[in-house]
Amino acid sequence: MPSRRRGKVRARLVERDGNQCFYCGQSFSEHVKPTLDHYVPHSLWRGWRQENLVLACWQCNLAKDDVLPWPLVWLLLAHHQEAPALAA
Repeated sequence: MPSRRRGKVRARLVERDGNQCFYCGQSFSEHVKPTLDHYVPHSLWRGWRQENLVLACWQCNLAKDDVLPWPLVWLLLAHHQEAPALAA
């Protein structure tokens, strides 16, 4: 994403979510800069849609890596009915 557009997206995310890390709640400052993170990993949901972007501190973004966040996994599992038995 071009840096000019990235700046606009960050500003919208700050307005939407506040100036803090989506995962740990740490406030951003001159010393703690936000990164853009794909909530659903980019490998699973291509693109830069604002609905799938959050601000994250560097440590949280690195820790999350390229996996689905646990709250989303639990939500998906809660709505998933018992899987049909596999035919032998």
